[in-house]
Amino acid sequence: MSDIRTADRGDIRDVNLAAVVDTLRRHGSVTRARIARETGLSSPTVSAMVTTLLEAGLVTTAGSGPATGGRRGDLYELKADARLVLAVDLSSTPPRRALVDLRGDIVGGSAADLPKSALRSSQAFVRWVTSYAASLDGLVGIGVAVPGVTDPVTGTIEWAPSLGWRDVRLRDDLRPAGAAVIVVDNDLNLASLGEHAFADERVSDLVMLGLRGGLGAGVILGGALHRGVHFAAGEIGYLPVMPGTRGTRDFGALESTLFDSLDEQAAGGGGPDIVKLLSFACVAVAAVLDVAVIVLGEELLRHGEDLPRELHQRLAEVLPHPPAVVASKLGADGTLRGAAAAVHAEITHDIRRLLA
Repeated sequence: MSDIRTADRGDIRDVNLAAVVDTLRRHGSVTRARIARETGLSSPTVSAMVTTLLEAGLVTTAGSGPATGGRRGDLYELKADARLVLAVDLSSTPPRRALVDLRGDIVGGSAADLPKSALRSSQAFVRWVTSYAASLDGLVGIGVAVPGVTDPVTGTIEWAPSLGWRDVRLRDDLRPAGAAVIVVDNDLNLASLGEHAFADERVSDLVMLGLRGGLGAGVILGGALHRGVHFAAGEIGYLPVMPGTRGTRDFGALESTLFDSLDEQAAGGGGPDIVKLLSFACVAVAAVLDVAVIVLGEELLRHGEDLPRELHQRLAEVLPHPPAVVASKLGADGTLRGAAAAVHAEITHDIRRLLA
């Protein structure tokens, strides 16, 4: 029997519907004719898909398009707040939450701190999310960014040292919250998705470097998140700083040295050169992956506004093709918006969840 999956009419309809939703998300107010051009779908198919979305309350009319020699076409746009994602960033200090709409924008324009009571344990966190979700209308997904190693297939937190959570099956625990899609992933993976989706870098290959619970990276290759066989791609904190240096299972040699350096500087001492340590990580990343851009998280930029320029200069000294080094354009909101982007991506693969 062939392993190739055949598509029935329902599958084809779902693919078409997802294409229309994606076009509306990317282009804002558009006519049916524009949707047909962007998707390659026939006019009758586009009309049927738009009607379905109108009936589901996911699309609204937005006036008339420009005159093109004939009758003005109606404009349609996503009713972005009809479906919401609860995004939680457990890696920020303090941890933050936000509601994100279908366009990836944070509702109300700002996030809020997570209640301290929600962080006493993983069980307390689950209770808070379940209670908060019950108060929301139109909740379609939950995205949780975790400072540690996760298994995104099962939604399990394998180990988050800064939280003290190990082997927590968070996706299963959050099922009672009633969201159609639940994503549990590493914080920097989701931050890199946010930068790729919303920061307008327009590149298919980038690395997001961050200093949160530890030193790590989120890796986007070919426009998709690269996780590695053990879901631990980007754990650059484990790089040895010099021969013989060792970390622990929880914290690697590079990040341990980096944190020691920051502590020494805070105490008024010298300590190792932070730029030198970070450039060591960036050289390793760039030499192996040959990405176009390395994005620095806002927590790194607190240690010097010139850090992107200084790191690029160090890279240019040793690499034939140094990547650009830039500051994060999304700042603290990047991880939250990336968590929502991951939820939206899953919904796109099963668009019926959006209509439920």
